Amino acid sequence: MAEIETSTTPQKTTEGGGTGEMIFAVVVCMLAMFLPVLLIERGYENFVSVHGMVREGAAGATLALAVVLRMVMRNIIRTSARAGLRAGVKSAMGGVLRIATRNLFASFFKTAMGERFSSGHRENEDAATLRRNNMRSLLMASALLYVSWVIVIGFGQPFSDLMTAQQAVVAEKVESEALTKARANSKQPGIIAWELDMRRNALREAVIAKRKELKGARDLTEQTRIADELSELNADLTIAQTELADALMKSGGRLTHPEDLEKNKERKEAAKLQRWLFTRSPYTGHVPWSSPVIWGAAALFVLPLWFIYFTQARVARRLGVPLRHETGIDGGLIQLYFAGAFSFMPLSSDVVIKGTTAERGRVSLAGVLTPMAVSIALWLVWKLTGGTLRPLLLASDAFLLYPMVQCFPLDPLDGSRLYRWHRGIWLAVFVFVMGTFVFMGSEGLKNVI
Repeated sequence: MAEIETSTTPQKTTEGGGTGEMIFAVVVCMLAMFLPVLLIERGYENFVSVHGMVREGAAGATLALAVVLRMVMRNIIRTSARAGLRAGVKSAMGGVLRIATRNLFASFFKTAMGERFSSGHRENEDAATLRRNNMRSLLMASALLYVSWVIVIGFGQPFSDLMTAQQAVVAEKVESEALTKARANSKQPGIIAWELDMRRNALREAVIAKRKELKGARDLTEQTRIADELSELNADLTIAQTELADALMKSGGRLTHPEDLEKNKERKEAAKLQRWLFTRSPYTGHVPWSSPVIWGAAALFVLPLWFIYFTQARVARRLGVPLRHETGIDGGLIQLYFAGAFSFMPLSSDVVIKGTTAERGRVSLAGVLTPMAVSIALWLVWKLTGGTLRPLLLASDAFLLYPMVQCFPLDPLDGSRLYRWHRGIWLAVFVFVMGTFVFMGSEGLKNVI
């Protein structure tokens, strides 16, 4: 039945796509680019509305950013004062933005080029010819990816500004001491202001109650006594209001509840998980041209291309549908264009899967989840062995990058076939891949893209 459906269904209907799908994909990419920025901006506005403008310079602004991230990311990213963690979240969001924009560019470019610059494969190829053409396409894509990595690492030097673990420990200690001092200097006036505000409110209530008592008094002696007490309360209220105004000026308009200081202990506990998840770059500093990080790692980042192809080809063979790997002029131009911008992204090739929507979706799902599983396994081995096996972390990044690029619902990426097959599965996969990239992708990977 599947073969009959494939042969009788018009090509456009089988492949899916259209204006509506493109609009949806653009919306998803725009959300991936701008939603984190909007959330952080809104969080900062809420922070300012409660605590006032931050006037303690860089230290105060850093503390405000930590509070904002807590509000935005809730229990996962909560008020960490660690420089590495903040940089990790920022670079992860920047990585999502870059991948989203470049996927959009690649999709529009391929759509505009149409079939004029494709690899030239014929629709009706026998199995042997299809395999030969696929191997030829894989070799061409491998060469493009290899050259791209050499250009990005050799000329772009994305690891040059990153810190080693030892350097990060020193930097974190210095910043932690600075932030502790900043908190002591900035939060104490806020606590004083909060206490004066409470005292002012209590005096107001006492004055209101005493006025009611004065109105209800009938005895002249009692009225005199209550009037004297009311006068004293009004004098105390005036002093409290003056002291509160001075304290608010010193605290920058902030009212800080004393319990907020106790919450720092909870935030430190939450930061332990963040520190465990945060992954520094496997290699730091300037990379010389003789380094294996350029020539050896290039082959390592080509490896997932072959792994994903053979995984998808095996699934396609089980389903009885042909799979074609295409590396055309358009893919080569896109690959080299981003390499020239010192960004390594595997966008050289397209995978064309014939069959029903469900069959294409299953093949695409295997092409995304299988390298994800390999990446997570390599990362766990690297983590549990003390984080000393740097090639393992580099390999984990390599296997993570491909599904990260492919999960967007843009034609001709795997994400588009997943979206056409099942919206819920696509959404779950998209969130899983993005979350893994944010919390497990290394600093090096986020700089490379």
